[in-house]
Amino acid sequence: MVITETRLLHLFSVVRHGHFGLAAASLGISQPALSKSIQGLEAALGVKLLDRQTDRVVPTTFGETVMRYGTKMLNSQKEMLIDLRSLSNLDDGQVNVRFGPYPSVISGYPAAGRLLAKHPKIKLFLQVRDWREVLDAVIEGRVDFGVAEQNELETDTRFEFEVVGNHAGRLFCDPEHPILRQPRITLADALQYPWASGGRFPARLGGRFPRTPCPAGHIDPLNGDFVPSVQIDLLTNLSGFTSGKNVLVLASLGLVEQELAAGTMVPLPGLAMHARYGFLRLRTHSLSPAALAFIAEIREVEAEFVQREERLAAFYG
Repeated sequence: MVITETRLLHLFSVVRHGHFGLAAASLGISQPALSKSIQGLEAALGVKLLDRQTDRVVPTTFGETVMRYGTKMLNSQKEMLIDLRSLSNLDDGQVNVRFGPYPSVISGYPAAGRLLAKHPKIKLFLQVRDWREVLDAVIEGRVDFGVAEQNELETDTRFEFEVVGNHAGRLFCDPEHPILRQPRITLADALQYPWASGGRFPARLGGRFPRTPCPAGHIDPLNGDFVPSVQIDLLTNLSGFTSGKNVLVLASLGLVEQELAAGTMVPLPGLAMHARYGFLRLRTHSLSPAALAFIAEIREVEAEFVQREERLAAFYG
């Protein structure tokens, strides 16, 4: 069945003018060509669309039905074209992204601010989730791309990867924390206190932790992830977790720069774990200009963050 836009427009014109000759003239085609087009539409639908009365042509009941639905079809097509132009226009696109907790504050939110400063009409839909939830959203096509831990997925041919962040995660605590009284602090010592972190640690790091639960957290028996005793979605005001408490916070130097300068948090010496994350998307999913522009901003913020961390590492050791 062939119901083309041209044939529908021909039908609308005949009904509007009530005459094949007038309709043909307004369309800039011959009357025989217009009659053939209408006949083709009637043949495709298997019904008669027009009645020829003494002084004009009028739609049949079938014709009125086709015009009603045809109007909806043409309007939907126009809306589709408008949406496509919007998506292909950098200044008027939209991007849906899920971040892991660490990349959200290291580069996600700062990059979003920069992008909107340049292109204020872009619509951003950003959510922070555990890295496994980010992966699920990417697989199910609910986001344009994710930014999260991806080490265990690099051999999966379904995905496109680009590592964008590789930062040293350290443990931080209150300056009066009892663990600082020890002459030498080991991982086993740190595990005797609750840990606060932005979500679970992937299985590649889980091997460093005991298989039995401890105050710091526990191993998920289903996937080998280490689940800290305190999971934080939004990594802000981290000193609130350590002030006057025995909690140890896992973060990077760049995330707690202000707290370190104020003396409300101090790093534990000698203990570090690397946070390695990047862009994650399906190979079959093409990115819009707005999504590509957001990715470019994230790369730039990450590069600046690395420089800041190197400066802080040189100072704090």
